[in-house]
Amino acid sequence: MSLSASSTRRKWLLLLILGLYLLLTIGYGILNPLFESPDEHWHFFTAQYLADNWELPAVTEDYDEWLSQEAAQPPLYYLLSALLIAPVDAENGRSATTPNPFATIGDASYQTNINRFIHTTAEAWPWQDFALAAHILRWFSTLLGLGTLLCIYGSSRLVWPTQPDIALLAAAFVAFLPQFAFLHSSITNDTLIIFLASFALWQILRVWLTGGSNGRFLLLGITIGLAILTKTAGILLLVYTGGIVFLIWVKNFNTKRQRDEGTKKNLQSLIFNLLWLLLPALLIGGWLWLRNWQLYGDITATEPFIRIAGGDRGYTLWQVLREYDGLWASLFAIFGWFNLRPPDWVFWVWNGIVVVAIGGLIKNKEQRLKIAARPNLQSLIFNLNQPWFIAVLLAVWVLGVYAGLMTFMMKTEAAQGRLLFPAILPLALALAYGVSRFRWRWVYITTTGLALATSVYCLFFVVAPAYAVPPMLDRLPETAVPLNQSLSHTLTLVGAEINTETAVPGDYLTLTLYWQSTQPPAEPSEFVVELIGREGERVANLHSLHGRGLYPDTLWPSGEIVADEFSLLIDETAVAPVLAPLFVGLAGDKARIRIGEVKIAPETWPKPANPPLAQLGDNILLTQAQVDATSAKPGDTITITVQWQAQNAQNANFTTLIHLAEAGQPPLATADNQPLSGQYPTRVWETGTVITDQYTLRIPDDVENGRYPIWLGMYNSETIERLPLTINGERQPHDVVVVGYLEIQD
Repeated sequence: MSLSASSTRRKWLLLLILGLYLLLTIGYGILNPLFESPDEHWHFFTAQYLADNWELPAVTEDYDEWLSQEAAQPPLYYLLSALLIAPVDAENGRSATTPNPFATIGDASYQTNINRFIHTTAEAWPWQDFALAAHILRWFSTLLGLGTLLCIYGSSRLVWPTQPDIALLAAAFVAFLPQFAFLHSSITNDTLIIFLASFALWQILRVWLTGGSNGRFLLLGITIGLAILTKTAGILLLVYTGGIVFLIWVKNFNTKRQRDEGTKKNLQSLIFNLLWLLLPALLIGGWLWLRNWQLYGDITATEPFIRIAGGDRGYTLWQVLREYDGLWASLFAIFGWFNLRPPDWVFWVWNGIVVVAIGGLIKNKEQRLKIAARPNLQSLIFNLNQPWFIAVLLAVWVLGVYAGLMTFMMKTEAAQGRLLFPAILPLALALAYGVSRFRWRWVYITTTGLALATSVYCLFFVVAPAYAVPPMLDRLPETAVPLNQSLSHTLTLVGAEINTETAVPGDYLTLTLYWQSTQPPAEPSEFVVELIGREGERVANLHSLHGRGLYPDTLWPSGEIVADEFSLLIDETAVAPVLAPLFVGLAGDKARIRIGEVKIAPETWPKPANPPLAQLGDNILLTQAQVDATSAKPGDTITITVQWQAQNAQNANFTTLIHLAEAGQPPLATADNQPLSGQYPTRVWETGTVITDQYTLRIPDDVENGRYPIWLGMYNSETIERLPLTINGERQPHDVVVVGYLEIQD
C-alpha cells in the first residue's frame, strides 16, 4: 500500500481486501450457529411472516413473540428478505427453534449457556427448509457489507484522489473489523441501513466536491427514502442531508456566476435542489410515518420497543455516558447475544490502531495550521471549499448518529456498537487518514495485518469453540474419578474431573462431568452444580442443560460417554480460605452427589505476627494466641484467637488442642477442633498459608474456683500423636504451651 502503487496493483489490493472480507464473513456465517447474534431470530421470523402473508405486521398488546419489536420496524429490509426466501419452504422454523431457558444474555462474565438456542441437526449441512432460508439472508447481509466497503473506498478516493493508500486502508480496517464481519454474517436490518447511509454519504461527498445536478439530488432523495423505510436513522439522514444542501448553496454563494444570477435566482436554485431531495424521500418514506402515528401515536414507532423492553428506564445523560465501556467494546468485538467476549489483546490491538491514527492526526501540523489560519466567522462561512471542511461535515454526521443513540439509550438498554455503524464511513476515513500520515509502509502492513489477525482469531478461537458440542468417548479417562451414580432411569454420572485445584474468589472453576444415557428422554434433563463454602454458604452454582447449554441429553446417542466440560464463577464475596466441596444433582431432586473439593484461597495471605510464639512439628508456626477474657464464671464461654503459619506444605490433618487444666493433670475443659472447624484442614496448607482461627471453650458448671492455665498444641487427627512443640528450639513438656490464664470465680 505505498503511495506510488499503480492502478493495477491498487485494484488487486482492493480485490484482496474484499475477498478476505467475504471469506471472513462467510466463515462467521457458517461457524456461528443460527440466531446466535442479537435479535437475529426476530428479524428472520419477521421476514418469514411477510413471505407467508404479504402484509405488514404490527406490535399489538398481545404481540407475536417470534417477531417481538421487529414487527414495528420499518419494512424495507423485511420486504427484500421476504422476496429472497419466498421460494424456500421455511414453515418448520418455529418448531425447529428451541430457546435455551438458561441463556446468559448480555453477560459476558459467564462461560456456560452462551447459546440463546438449542441447535439440532435441522441446521446441519446440507441446509434445508428454514436453515437454507436463514443462510440466504445471511449472505444478503454479507453482500450489503460488500457494498458498504465499496462506498468507503469510493468516498476516500473522492476526498483524496491522489492518495489511494488511504482508500485501501479505510476499506481494510472496516473489512477486518471483527464486529463488522460478525454483524454482516447475521440476519439484521442494521446491514441495510449501514449500506444506505454509506451510499448516501458517498453521494453527498460527490455533490460537495464535484457539483450537484437534478439527477444527483434525485438519487440522493431516493436513497434517503429507502433509508427511512429501513430504520429510524433514515430520519436523521434526511435532516442531515437537508442541511448539507443548504451548505452547498452557501459554499457557492460568493461565486461570480451566482452574483450575476442574482439573489432571487439563487434562492430558487436552493429550493429546487431541496425539492429534488425531499420529494422522493417523503414519497417513499412518508407513508410509514402516518402508519406509525395511527398504530403507536409515534412516527418513529419507538414506543413498542420501549414497551417490550420493560418500559422507559428514565436514564439521565450522565447515566447513559457511563455505559461507554460496553459501547466502545462492542464497536470492535462482542459476539453472541453480547455475552461472548474475546481476550483483551483483541481490544488492545484496535485501541492501538485508534491511538496510532490520533497520533497521525496530531502529527499533521500543516493541516492544523491551515485551520488555525481562518479564525473569523466570515472566513468560516465563505471558504467552505477548503478540504478540511469535509472533515467537519462528516464529524457532524458521526455526532448526530451518536446523539440519536444516546437519546434511545436514555429510554432502554442499547449500548451496542453496531448502532453506531451507520457512521462507519466517516470513522473509517478518519482512522485511515490518521494512520496514513506516518507514510511508512510498515505501519500500513502492521496495522492492517493486526486487524486481520483479530478477526481471524475471533472466528476460529472465540466464536467457533463457544458453540462446540462436547466430545463423545467410549470409556472414562484415567484422570477422572469414577462415580457411576444413576441420577434417573436413563441418565448416569459416570465420573468427574475437577480441573481447578486452587482458586481465589472471583475466579473460574473448571470441571468435566462424564455422563451416559441409555436412551434420549422425552424432556431434556436439567442438572445442578453447587460449590459450598464456609458455614454452608453456596459460593458457586450452575443450573443448566448439558453441554454448557448446547447439548441436552435429548440429542445424545445412547451408550456413549459425553465429556461435559464447563466453568463456574466463584462468588467474589466468598470467604477464604476454605476447602469447598462440590456437589452435582438433578434439578428438582434433593439428592446430591459429592464429586470432589476445591481450595479457595485469598489472593494474598495476611502478614503473620512476629516473632512466632512456638513451632509445631517441622512446618507450622504459632504466630499469635489471645484469650478474650482473664476471668469467667462456671458456664461461661470464652474465645481463643489463634494464628498459624505454614512454612511448608502439609501431608496430614492436624487437630488443635485447647485444654483448661492444671499442669500435668487431666483437662477440666477442652475445645479441640481442626483449624477453621475442618473447613480448611492442614493437609491442604501450602507454604506461606496464614490462618487466623477462633476456638470456643465452655467452662463446666462444676469447676472449682481458682486460677487455671489454658494450654495449646496440635496432634494428628488420626493417630492422636502430638506434634513436637518447641520454643526457641527447646521442646516443651507434653508438647503444649500456655497461651493464657483464666480466673474462675462463681
